[in-house]
Order: sequence, then C-alpha cells, then structure tokens
Amino acid sequence: MSGHEVGVNPVEAYGAGQDAEAYASGFVGLGADFNAALDAAKSACDHEPEVSGWDAYGEEQAAAIAEVEEHGISLAENIQGGASDISATDEESSDIYAGINFDSVIPPNI
Repeated sequence: MSGHEVGVNPVEAYGAGQDAEAYASGFVGLGADFNAALDAAKSACDHEPEVSGWDAYGEEQAAAIAEVEEHGISLAENIQGGASDISATDEESSDIYAGINFDSVIPPNI
C-alpha cells in the first residue's frame, strides 16, 4: 500500500472487537479479587508489628481498578462500533458510486 491509501476489513475489525470483549470479560470482578487479596494480606499482617494503611490503600486502588474494568468494555465497544461505521460507510459509498464509469489515472489494485 502506498502512503496515500487506507483500508479496513470490517469483518476482521469486528473480530478484533470480539477479541477485546473476551479479554475485557476477564476484568469483570477484578475489584472483588483485589479486595480479597488485600483482606488476606491484612489478615496475615494483623500481629505485631502491625501494618496500617490497608483501608486507605484499598479505597485508592478501587477507583483505578474500576477504571480498568470500564476501559476494557469501552475498548471492545469502540472497536466494534468503528467496524460497524466502516461497513456502513462502505455500503453508502457503494450506493453513491454504483454505475459510475470513469477512466482512472491510477490503475486499480489487482
């Protein structure tokens, strides 16, 4: 491809979105898993000398973990939405340009 052409296979793009969705499904429950690990660590350190700050750390990280879960889902939705938009644009363009016959200066890719 020259530096002036852009192309996307909507089927492959949508498939990539499905892959991203599968990865994102692994993020579901990430916050609960983190809290369980944090509780286990807190319990393991409940003797002298005690370690403090568990609750503050957990609350601070909960927001970041929730964002990871949300970003994973958004990524999948955005990729799949982009594939749908590309497909719709291709369909619209094919309707607009159907039947037009012109001599191209640039030979078509074969």
